[in-house]
Amino acid sequence: MGITTSILVTSNEDEDYQFIIDSLNRQNGLNIIGVENDETGAIINTERLKPDVLILDLLKPAMDGTELAPIIRRKSPSTAIIMICDKDDNEYAGKALRAGISGFLLRKSDMNKLFYVVRIVNLGGYYISTSIIKRTLNSNRINNKKENSHFFSPIERCIINKIAQGVPDAEIAVHLNYSAGTVKNRLTAIKRKTKLKNRLEIVVFSLVRGLIDLEQLDLRLKKE
Repeated sequence: MGITTSILVTSNEDEDYQFIIDSLNRQNGLNIIGVENDETGAIINTERLKPDVLILDLLKPAMDGTELAPIIRRKSPSTAIIMICDKDDNEYAGKALRAGISGFLLRKSDMNKLFYVVRIVNLGGYYISTSIIKRTLNSNRINNKKENSHFFSPIERCIINKIAQGVPDAEIAVHLNYSAGTVKNRLTAIKRKTKLKNRLEIVVFSLVRGLIDLEQLDLRLKKE
């Protein structure tokens, strides 16, 4: 018997609720352990049940998902959170990631990817709606790549490229003929320079500045 992923669903939209239940019940290895229709139930039962994944699908919520997520994370740090919403907004998606949400789906276009996203976040990865990523790149990409190329040193850019491709630190060290500790120190320097917290934020920072290409991105980027 394979490993089962436990899922708690929070939804107060009848049509989406039924879609979520039906689509996930069709997949092997997934177990819906509870369904709540408001924020209070999500908080109480996430703490009680400790699901692998919490799906937040609240229409007109009493509490914004970016406010709810930190509470959920404190109650159950191991639970990955997927938020389904109508805000087609790159700034809001970034806010959601910073709040501790691992998967950000748009109700109007991403619901058929839900099973795929559950798998990604349960493995420790992240998912942002592709339409938001593309629009962010198109609206914010700085055309002068020569100017941006000087922001990072050649070694730092090489490390960021490898991170974007999902290459582990140990393999990056071998590629650069560095020790693992040196690679870790370089990553710390990159975070200090950009004032960013983790690998995902560094990769997105580099994407919107045209320093790496979208085709290089491994959507299974890991949490640190």
